[in-house]
Amino acid sequence: MTTQTRPATGPTPGTALGPQAQRAGWVVTALVTAFLGFDAVTHLLQVEQVREASAELGIPDHVIVICGAVLGALVVGYLIPATRAMAVVLITAYLGGAVAVNLIAEQPTLNTVFAILAAVLVWAGAWPRDARLRALLGA
Repeated sequence: MTTQTRPATGPTPGTALGPQAQRAGWVVTALVTAFLGFDAVTHLLQVEQVREASAELGIPDHVIVICGAVLGALVVGYLIPATRAMAVVLITAYLGGAVAVNLIAEQPTLNTVFAILAAVLVWAGAWPRDARLRALLGA
């Protein structure tokens, strides 16, 4: 007696996606890394615009540097395959904090949407390239 198997309808959890998806992931990763990296550097250097925006929110200067260091470390972790999955989750949490601060301070809606979009792009860049993330969510 032979056993019938169902053909797979897509990649099984934890398997690689196609080369086009991987290339798209790299492009999104490059863009989001450039943006978040720039943001981290402007915080570390305490650029005047960052200091002014932070002062409006009641954020002291020393916290600006801490935020820049945390974001910078997370961006580096995002680029290292062994730490990418954890960095994606932690960057999402960091950006969730930005969303909360923007909402509490009643900042323009675009500020909140921008932080959410950045988090979505972080996931979009890593998703096609990291089977662990897909397996984590059973996709």
